[in-house]
Amino acid sequence: MSLVLVLKLIHVLAAIVAVGANVTYAFWLRAAGREQARLVFVIETVRRLDSRVANPAYGVLLVTGLLMVVSGQYDLRSGWLAAALVLYVAVALLGIILFAPAVRRQLAEAERDPTTPAYEAAARRSSRLGVLTTAIVLVIVALMVLKPF
Repeated sequence: MSLVLVLKLIHVLAAIVAVGANVTYAFWLRAAGREQARLVFVIETVRRLDSRVANPAYGVLLVTGLLMVVSGQYDLRSGWLAAALVLYVAVALLGIILFAPAVRRQLAEAERDPTTPAYEAAARRSSRLGVLTTAIVLVIVALMVLKPF
């Protein structure tokens, strides 16, 4: 078995873990409802999943992807790969600059009172950013699989 195949396997498994974890967040938050203790627990758990499972898996994706490029398997000048890398950086910045602070705000508002308009606004912002982030990640997955250009 070649090193490139092992890297590709790790790359695909990391994508499954990262994207799979992210996709579950909306379901967990919906299931939490507005009962304060349960909602706070779910938001804290989603944050832990993100920081300890999804984000490290995204890091593994970057490392294994770049190692496959260095191995000569892929060329950074390929349009699909260049586009995917630009989107990867964009989604990372979106997560750091907008999404993570939005979830922190949502948690703070949930700890205060999840029945207020302030919580609703914070939850709506987190949800919209989560949808945007997930959409970009799915475009990256499509580029990786389809290699359209």
